[in-house]
Amino acid sequence: MARRLPPRHAEDVTAEIAVAAARLIAEEGLDYAAAKRRAARQLLGSTDARGLLPDNEQIENELRRHLRLYRGAAHVALLTTLRRTALAWMQRLAAFDPHLVGAVLNGTATEHSAIQLHLFTDDAKAVEIFLLNEGITFEAEEGGNEAGAPLERLHFPITVRPPGQSPLHTTVVLSVHRSEAIRVAPRHRSTDTSLHPVAASGRARAAQLASLIAAESAMP
Repeated sequence: MARRLPPRHAEDVTAEIAVAAARLIAEEGLDYAAAKRRAARQLLGSTDARGLLPDNEQIENELRRHLRLYRGAAHVALLTTLRRTALAWMQRLAAFDPHLVGAVLNGTATEHSAIQLHLFTDDAKAVEIFLLNEGITFEAEEGGNEAGAPLERLHFPITVRPPGQSPLHTTVVLSVHRSEAIRVAPRHRSTDTSLHPVAASGRARAAQLASLIAAESAMP
């Protein structure tokens, strides 16, 4: 059973879970939900931690802090490489109104992170045909029935080479949405005021991503 804690300690425990979950995401590539559960089990001896689990934004902030503290310049190099790779793919996929989302955009990407692109088109099969014509071998899966789910997801492996690091094998994931879905605001905007506005926006076009790369490359 979960350990019962005095109310004055609840915020401290939530913060500890967030720190532990961030470390698990950075080191093992767990998703946020799995990281929360394991962190709660490690700290409380149970996953029954109702009222104590941090929200995803708190974990994201701790993950960003963890990466700055423990990865430093290596993380910056990896993130820049992933963003430049994402931009190159967005330029290739320009006909399908690509937008970058997720960890590569918000700055919390690790060696476990995929490049997540949302495409907006009324002809999902045209994306498949484009990839086939480009000689890209991909896997496809249905997007699901939940609200906001894409029509389908296409994914394929790539290799990137951050400066001074070993080649990294990662994945590009294309979530294909109907054109009208662009009107729906992105779900995962960040309130971290230290972030560049594009990184915090939750979704970025190629031109916006290019401006983010240029701005952060100019930082000392």
